[in-house]
Amino acid sequence: MIDFYYLRLRKKFAEVKEQTEIEITLTELTDIFQCTARNVNFVLKRMEEAGWIHWTPGRGRGHRSRIAFLAKSETIALEAAQAMVKKGDIQQAFAYLEEHSALPALKDQFVYWLDSHFGYRPEVKNDTLTDTLRLPYSKRIACLDPAFITFVVECHMVQQIFDVLVRMNTKTGKIEGGLAHYWTNGNNGKEWTFYLRKGVFFHHGREMTSEDVKYSIERHNSKELGSPFRWLFADVERIETIGSYAIRIHLRRANPLFLHHLSYDRASIVPQDAVTELGDAFRRRPVGTGPFRVVQNDDNMLVLEAFPRYFERRAHLDRIEIWYTPELTRKASHLQPPNYMMRHQCDTTEELPEDWQSIQTIGRDCSFFTFNLNLPGPQQKLSFRKAVVHGIDRKLLVPSSSPGDVTFAKWFYEESREPSDTDEQYDPILAKRLLAESGYDGEELLLVHSSHHKEYAENLQIQLDEIGIKVKLSEVIWGTPEREEKVRSSHFTFNRNVLDHDVELAVIELFLADNCVVRMHLGDELKQQTDFIIERLYQEGSPITRSTYLNRLRQLVTDQAYVLFLFHHTQRTVFHPSLRNVSLNALGWVRFRDLWFEPKMDTLQGDNSS
Repeated sequence: MIDFYYLRLRKKFAEVKEQTEIEITLTELTDIFQCTARNVNFVLKRMEEAGWIHWTPGRGRGHRSRIAFLAKSETIALEAAQAMVKKGDIQQAFAYLEEHSALPALKDQFVYWLDSHFGYRPEVKNDTLTDTLRLPYSKRIACLDPAFITFVVECHMVQQIFDVLVRMNTKTGKIEGGLAHYWTNGNNGKEWTFYLRKGVFFHHGREMTSEDVKYSIERHNSKELGSPFRWLFADVERIETIGSYAIRIHLRRANPLFLHHLSYDRASIVPQDAVTELGDAFRRRPVGTGPFRVVQNDDNMLVLEAFPRYFERRAHLDRIEIWYTPELTRKASHLQPPNYMMRHQCDTTEELPEDWQSIQTIGRDCSFFTFNLNLPGPQQKLSFRKAVVHGIDRKLLVPSSSPGDVTFAKWFYEESREPSDTDEQYDPILAKRLLAESGYDGEELLLVHSSHHKEYAENLQIQLDEIGIKVKLSEVIWGTPEREEKVRSSHFTFNRNVLDHDVELAVIELFLADNCVVRMHLGDELKQQTDFIIERLYQEGSPITRSTYLNRLRQLVTDQAYVLFLFHHTQRTVFHPSLRNVSLNALGWVRFRDLWFEPKMDTLQGDNSS
């Protein structure tokens, strides 16, 4: 608190340099500090003890006191912000920085200091080594309940905390055992029996049973819960438990993708008692059976610890800390400290330090633009939508500051890489003719976007204005209650989506899940058409035949110009060679469970302070 008074005093006398004495009275200090004379003397004493000032009190009538400032304001503010971080108050530290944003070098110094705290952090206590991986993330991860996850980071964390009945092998594309070690299929594909592993424990200590599996599936279909993923189990007619370690699921009809549904992270198995007891708190501090358990998730950080009773094999890392650092900007030079072992989603053009390695995912990260067909306006006309498609030069949309490689997108995922320097669909002359045909009368239209896509949205606004379309921008925080309301009331929405490992199911989700923007903006007529195509797809047992229906879905969306596909983004993770077993999942995140570090002995014996 003493720093508050010093910084207020320095702000009052900002033009006075350090080591320079000035005259001042106790009355003036009382006004500046806004406290009693007694407290002024206490504050001055504390400042002098800290070595921040040199104070000479006036003696006798007419003698003014004198003060000299010995410490720089940036130094005091930096130390105060650092102290907040060490106490775990990261958000308070960033709020403090905003209060003192007038200090020119403060934020850069703080960011550089904070950056040195990320990466691999080995600690030796009582002859035991604890391996911690500490990563920055720009916003709080609000939801970790599988029934409501929306964003990539939520899906990734859920995969660390929970398990599913069966899993898809991403290399072979085949379904393998998870919490179920064996299963059978009968009654013409309408009856599935799963045999559960014994000795699988939830993080709160109770063994998982068939009742938990039954509850987890039925929970999705509960109208009271309102899960956007109830479509996953719409075909479930009833579920019966067979003792503690077997379960039989009866379907209304055969579903060739049912095992795929069960392998989806949204279908993770949850403990009925913990969900009931925790209520809404389960979204932030859930309980699963996965390799990591949640020990903290507040406004400052998400902390995961390895679950020692995990049924497969314990994770190599002991602890994962995700620090919520709003808009933290890191520079390439910050990679140099030896303890900063990894950076996630960084610039693909950035020069790497010597010996560092990188891995990339390509073609599943897509930016796109949806037209709201549920809202009255010119976007209801096909000619207007096509005018927008042909009036946008996608190459000019990419901000100069945008990291990484982009390629023009034609669908939600990249089927073949065709880099080009020109946008083949850009035709401003055709765009203006189509706009005239649409009857657009110059009304202002609303485009909703997130803060991360602000520059893209501004460039869209400029290009649309050039062909005569007036657009108003509205920024919304994704993951907040107002997000859905704003999306539903906007004429267009800028989006970015990453498809999970099961591409077929991930595309279907975009058109069926109630919390997906693609579904939100579908008009009644187009929704009926897409639902019909997906319904037919589910009647096919052959993956090849199902792919023809996905192509029909793609053709429909393209012909109706419902989605303006913009870019596929290359995601890159760079890491120090001492980081072992690095691989990216389909979401572009490193698989935490497989990671381990090969630290040097001097690292273990060095300073382990935070």
